[in-house]
Amino acid sequence: MYFRPTPVERPEELFDREEEVKALREAVGRSPMVVVVGVRRVGKTSLVKAATFGMRRVYLDLRAFEWRRYITLDDVLGELGRAVSGLSKRLVELLSRVEGVSVAGVEVRFARGRGRPILHRVLEALNQWGESEGGDVVVVLDEAQELAKLRGASLLPVLAYSYDNLPRLKFVVTGSKEGMLYKFLRLSDAESPLYGRYAPRVEVKPLPRRLAVEYLRRGFEAAGVRVSAEVVERAVDELDGIIGWLAHFGLMAVEYAKAGKSVEEALEASAEAGAELAWSEFCNFVALRGSGRYVDIVRAAAEGATWSEIKR
Repeated sequence: MYFRPTPVERPEELFDREEEVKALREAVGRSPMVVVVGVRRVGKTSLVKAATFGMRRVYLDLRAFEWRRYITLDDVLGELGRAVSGLSKRLVELLSRVEGVSVAGVEVRFARGRGRPILHRVLEALNQWGESEGGDVVVVLDEAQELAKLRGASLLPVLAYSYDNLPRLKFVVTGSKEGMLYKFLRLSDAESPLYGRYAPRVEVKPLPRRLAVEYLRRGFEAAGVRVSAEVVERAVDELDGIIGWLAHFGLMAVEYAKAGKSVEEALEASAEAGAELAWSEFCNFVALRGSGRYVDIVRAAAEGATWSEIKR
């Protein structure tokens, strides 16, 4: 199935990401931390899930915090508890030995407040799980720039501790807001606990035009729906090669076609949905910073102002 509403899980389900899968697997093999970047809906989550399919993996979707102004360590531990629950009886057994961790069957819960577990003890249990199984454990922090909202604590010392001392633990850190992601990690900041740590970077780019057209063509062919080459070309023009939006259009076009409706309307709906997402993200960005200047900056940029004009 080419047009999927959710991220894929297996490598064979990806469309033309063989090089990126290979690069990510090699990076995980040689470094305790890997950074994966790309714009929203370009396919980062699918790539990471497919590349780590079959590995011991703890996946945290930090988009849960996207609309929060700030988060706490309890919030992060809550997500981690949900992520590790049900993964492995051996892991549950190891975590049950950590103070502040309670276990009910395969469900793992972390105490809140002063009774919460020490995070690096939790990571040590994950590392022991890998050692006992004779392999690595991959911790995926998807859209990790959201962790920059953490108040009252910092995850960077814990990540640095893991980097230096827990050889079976590998972190894959993704971000669609690249500047914010690196601002959170502070890899180039001499005062950061992660300063000087090697973290290879894998970039997920939009599909080239030729492949974007091929993706739509194959998807419609698999769905048994005929869409003109003109509409396909227009869709690629409007949605670029961002596979999430191409899939969104593909799903809507198939639905519209089978209902006897115009696929051009489906394209308009997909383009509008993409514009609304971009707008809502921008509004959230402005709200979190509490300054209307960004609105003026973007308006000026859209009108073709130079940098010096924008600065003035």
